Amino acid sequence: MTTTDAEANVAPEVRLFLARVRRELADLDPEVLSDITDGLEADFTELVEDRGPDALGDPVEYAKELRAAAGIPAGQPVPRGFGEQVDGFLDAGHDRFDAAVAKLGELLRTDLGPVVAWLRPLWWIVRAWAAVALVSAVFGLSMSSAPAVVLLIMAVAVSMFIGAGRVWPGGERGTLARVVLLGLNVFAAFVLFMTWAAWGGGGADYDRGWSDGFNEAGGAYGAPIDEQAGVYSEGKWVSNIYPYDASGKPLTGVQLFDQEGQPIDVVTQPDCTSTSAAPLPPLPADDLDMAEVACTDEMTGEPLQARIFYPWSNGAAQLYNVFPLPSRVQPGTALDPNAFADGSEDAPAIQEPPLATVPKVSLPGVTTSSPSASPSASPSASAGTADKP
Repeated sequence: MTTTDAEANVAPEVRLFLARVRRELADLDPEVLSDITDGLEADFTELVEDRGPDALGDPVEYAKELRAAAGIPAGQPVPRGFGEQVDGFLDAGHDRFDAAVAKLGELLRTDLGPVVAWLRPLWWIVRAWAAVALVSAVFGLSMSSAPAVVLLIMAVAVSMFIGAGRVWPGGERGTLARVVLLGLNVFAAFVLFMTWAAWGGGGADYDRGWSDGFNEAGGAYGAPIDEQAGVYSEGKWVSNIYPYDASGKPLTGVQLFDQEGQPIDVVTQPDCTSTSAAPLPPLPADDLDMAEVACTDEMTGEPLQARIFYPWSNGAAQLYNVFPLPSRVQPGTALDPNAFADGSEDAPAIQEPPLATVPKVSLPGVTTSSPSASPSASPSASAGTADKP
């Protein structure tokens, strides 16, 4: 058959329906088949436009009606090759889908045909997006980059034309084209699922994304974790360390060094950690200088004062590897050299340890340090120690 301009405008549903009808009449002479089926495209296109795709009915029954109307006796079943068997399998799947949609429509007491017709073009757009997302992931492109946006526009156009039957595989889709198109749709659905798992369904990926966002928001402290000074635990910034002895009592004034004898510094300035039990106070209006705004409320964006850690001292140098570190909440981030002046009410102090005690520990053949050698971080002892770091 010659494809005319009128046939080019035939809906994909009509093309598929008539392709099934002609397969049922494959035993007829080609001229006879042409005589009884030519012109049906236009008739069924008008029918679909008026009543929707459900008006097409069963292609097998319609083929029987055409035989009877033409006075042609029922022919012998034509042996089907592998391609026709695949077509039959795909047709059965399509019919089961239609039946499931119809059943759901009955349960909801509504016609879901228009909904399915509306969702079909939406799926064409989604599968184009999935293809571009896969290409972008392979080549390391951002979906917001200019090349990805141009590629997405082209992919959407191609996907829409394929879905409407304007380009490959075009009109009456052969077996190979139908199988390839089904494979592409399944693959697009798989890519969407993997994208969802990576963006929203994976806890580890979410935690990593949170850490990356934290690093980016940190400004001068926003370098990758591997390049930052300080201490990190499970990808999160450690602002202070609270050591405990073998008997489970908190210790104060513990110096920490790594395997090479280098001081272990947390170097965490400033600390914007705020909890409901210890919220950070708002930044006074008089101190509302953008250069001094180091912390903001995550919900309201209100500028907050920051917790600043002060170093210990060995008489010659200031040390950040002695724990716990004393701290105080203050408007600015600069260290006040007079912060520990006698009688200062807001002098930096060592906060209460997060745990009053921890379980005792032991190791055969190892003698533990004497708890008496290191005073516990009681309120009085902490305050007295913090006054003279």
